[in-house]
Amino acid sequence: MNQTEQRKNRIFALLLGLPLGFLGADRFYLGKWKSGVLKAITLGGLGLWWFFDNAAMLIDAFLHSFGRDTGFVKDSQGQDLNYGLSFWRIKNGQLVRDWF
Repeated sequence: MNQTEQRKNRIFALLLGLPLGFLGADRFYLGKWKSGVLKAITLGGLGLWWFFDNAAMLIDAFLHSFGRDTGFVKDSQGQDLNYGLSFWRIKNGQLVRDWF
């Protein structure tokens, strides 16, 4: 298994975070169970933590689609997440396949 297959999916984390982020689902998916429990207990930091986590993941996915490989949202091992907002992304001035 190569490193690309081991990385978590940024879009799946965002899709979990939007409806279930108040309960820390996005944090649990990324392997950050301690902050996931805290986020669930505080109901997403009374909505603020939920908002900032989702905004960060959305901006990260947008920037990834425009060629940025490193993001500011990481999993529990400190690895960058896979995938941007579209099937194709701009990389070194060319369109390259992002999904699949």
